[in-house]
Amino acid sequence: MNLIIYRGIKDSTSGTTSWHTPGHKGTLDPRDITEIDDSFPGDAIERAEINTASLIGSKYCRYLTGGSSMGIKAAVLAAGGDILVAGNSHRALFEAAELAKVNAFTIENEYCDGLPLPLSAEQIEDGLNRYPSVKAVYVTSPDYYGLCAVGDIASVTKGRAYLFCDGAHGAHFPFRPDLFPRSFSTFADVTNLSAHKTLPAYTQTAYLAVNNDELIGKIDNALKLLGTTSPSYVLLGGLEYAAEYTKENAFLYDRLRDSVISLGKSVPLLHNDDFTRIVVDANRLGMTGKDLYYRLKQRGVIAEKFDDRYVVFIVTLCDSPQKTDKLKEEICAVSLSQ
Repeated sequence: MNLIIYRGIKDSTSGTTSWHTPGHKGTLDPRDITEIDDSFPGDAIERAEINTASLIGSKYCRYLTGGSSMGIKAAVLAAGGDILVAGNSHRALFEAAELAKVNAFTIENEYCDGLPLPLSAEQIEDGLNRYPSVKAVYVTSPDYYGLCAVGDIASVTKGRAYLFCDGAHGAHFPFRPDLFPRSFSTFADVTNLSAHKTLPAYTQTAYLAVNNDELIGKIDNALKLLGTTSPSYVLLGGLEYAAEYTKENAFLYDRLRDSVISLGKSVPLLHNDDFTRIVVDANRLGMTGKDLYYRLKQRGVIAEKFDDRYVVFIVTLCDSPQKTDKLKEEICAVSLSQ
């Protein structure tokens, strides 16, 4: 793997003694180091971000150590005006509008099978006509349940507003375009991808994919305003590693897909756009989502989330087909004990 930051962390401290920050002097984690003149990081972060941009299909990539929320807020600040969002958008979008002192005009989602659907091109066009002050449209794709917006949204926003995507739950999409829906990181003006949600990266790390030359300078300035001047190189190195690891091991998604298909033959699942987002319909098992979640928890199985009807499980490359098979057994056991 081409790990620039990882290599820099190791090489810059080899055979040295620390008379610099951090105060733990490596006792908490020897990889947690500071900048060292003429050694590290130099241009390590910039070169690593260029490599990752090529992997996620974007013109520019910025590593975020404040999560996708940091990227969302930077994008809204860079847009410089009102935004159009779905009613079920993440709270970070509304916080971003408050921070930027702009309006977040909402479009109420349509519903199917008890869940809000991603905004359609028609809904967005109607919203742009209704709110002519809008500078950016922020769509969510995929959402928590693995439902995706369609790409023709770009044709509606072109020439009228920036297209931003909260793609927090789809950081894995760019690595297997033959298995997953097209990632907005490849064509939207800005897309945030939460590496920590679906890739082997540390919590609170994310990528910001940018494809607009007009915005990149404004986004960089916004990130400086929002972020720390002392980012953790452990977190940055984890972002670099996550992309490289996923590139090298993306072939393993095939066996994961097969195991999820097998699970779906025994367990009622929501039909969604992302097979790695297993959404079990607890109502069809004669339970509420809360009942199924806590009965599984008693058996040592912890899901991502639940609502009145569904329980959501996330499968990543760090899960094996055997683990997915075990999940099927546990869900079936709980169902039979009804």
